[in-house]
Amino acid sequence: MKKLLKEWIGPLALLLLKGIRVQHHRLSLSKTLYFNFKSLPFKQAIRLPVFIYHGTSIYNIGKIEINSTDIFQGMIQWGKLGYKSVGKGKIANFGKIEFSGPVFFWGGCIIENAGKMTFMGDTQIGEGTMMLIRDYLEIGRYTRIGFLSFFMDSDDHYTVNMVTGKVARNKAPIVIGKYNWIANKTVVKKNTITPDYTIVASSNTLLSKDYTENGPFCVLGGVPAKVIAKGIRRIYNFKAEAELNEYFKAHPDAKSVSIDKTEDELNRYCLENALHF
Repeated sequence: MKKLLKEWIGPLALLLLKGIRVQHHRLSLSKTLYFNFKSLPFKQAIRLPVFIYHGTSIYNIGKIEINSTDIFQGMIQWGKLGYKSVGKGKIANFGKIEFSGPVFFWGGCIIENAGKMTFMGDTQIGEGTMMLIRDYLEIGRYTRIGFLSFFMDSDDHYTVNMVTGKVARNKAPIVIGKYNWIANKTVVKKNTITPDYTIVASSNTLLSKDYTENGPFCVLGGVPAKVIAKGIRRIYNFKAEAELNEYFKAHPDAKSVSIDKTEDELNRYCLENALHF
């Protein structure tokens, strides 16, 4: 076994990881190799699309699928420590997780899945976020989830109405639209559906129902969540953000600045130069 590790596994690992940058020095080589070759077809696994970092415990891998024509090294990263990371990350997948593009789970995230989880891609899950899924969770493309958030699509236990004798279903899907921006410490319960471009603006918000009637560009907050504003969207354009920072720095008394653009131009303004990973 030692001879095998020395003559084959070691050189193979170095070859596969040749292009990894210095920022990945906390990468767990053994867990990364194990996860990729255990869960993915060889043609995908050889590219090491999944990075597993030190401090992430793997309890069960389950079924993993990457449904993308662009498979590249480190497109899914699990457990990289940030300055807000607290505790160890955990992967306990007893169901199925599908990825349609890059996803970044920051350090301390806990994933316990016995159902199906679908990530549409270009998504970041903040430090310490916990996802306990029994039925179905879908996270839309380019959604950002703040640190220490909590997702649970089940009550886990059943309850009975003592008057009617009825026992309600204890599971229901969670579907988060694309380009959602969810504040830290948000609690997302079963039956939650958010439209595209939703902003959850305040920490400790509770989402627990279908919000699609509010349409896109709505701002939610509170316990339970209510509509705070409509017609508001996040600017993902990092160059525009830099320009806005400079403007407000130069104009400390300014409360706002007007952007003279058509609706189509505003759409491009918000989305162009968006950061991918």
